[in-house]
Formats: sequence, C-alpha cells, structure tokens
Amino acid sequence: MMIIFCVYSLILSMLINIFAPLLSIQYPRLVTPSYILAFGYCLADAGSAGYRILTEEDSATQDVDKRSNQTRAAIATFDTLLWQSLASVAIPGGVINMVVKASRFAVARSVGLPAIITKWLPTASGLGSIPFIITPIDNAVDFALDNSTRKYLNYTE
Repeated sequence: MMIIFCVYSLILSMLINIFAPLLSIQYPRLVTPSYILAFGYCLADAGSAGYRILTEEDSATQDVDKRSNQTRAAIATFDTLLWQSLASVAIPGGVINMVVKASRFAVARSVGLPAIITKWLPTASGLGSIPFIITPIDNAVDFALDNSTRKYLNYTE
C-alpha cells in the first residue's frame, strides 16, 4: 500500500512539473513538496530492497558473497536509493522541465499560433517526451553506477 502511494507521488511530481506552466501555479509551492514525496518513494524502495536482503536466508548467495547480510543489505539499500533518486526523480524531472521550457520558448517565438496551441503544446510535449526518455535515462544511470559505485562496492544486482 505504501509503495503504491509512493509511485503515485512520483507520477504526481512529474505531472506537476509538466502542468505548472499551463495552470499558472506558483512553481515552488507545489513542485517542491511533490519532489519530497517522490524522494519518499525512493527511500521506501531502497528500504524494501535492503529489508529483502536482510531477511533472506539463501545459502547460495552467502557462498558467492562472503559479506554479512547486514553489509549486503546496506549496499543494496544505498545502490537502490542512488539509482531511484537519479533515474526516477532527478534526471527525468530535469529533462521534462527542459522539454517544457524549450517548447514554451518556441511557442512564445512563433507568430500566429492559435491560443489553444500556445497553451497546450508545452504540456503535450512534456507528456509526450516521457515514453522516449525512460529507457535512455535508465540505461545511462545503470552504466554510470556500473562503472562507479557498483564497481567500487563490488555489487551485482
């Protein structure tokens, strides 16, 4: 139940980021709390990953990795928190924000566009960008972590 609430808060933060210009919302008033909720999702997912490893009693994992369950749980929690924070909140939020801003800039410079296009195009471009940015961001974050913290911590998922 908590994870479902957290996933919805993550989606809400992205939607507020997209719809803020359209709704003329005072930007920091709703966006900042939505990011706090989204990071709450990251913490819940990281805690879940760590708890799952902490409570496992699989001897096959123990044979491969000689570290204690507490150490492996701490590393998994850190890795999940870092990955979720980057791939689910920080980078997508920034990319979507840039898409919406660029679209607003282009619309503002265009002459003779109908009011409905001027109003909705930045929002539609932000929403439309989501399916195209997910996989590249996830792959880039995986690559970055595989070649930095995961290598240093000798962590494999």
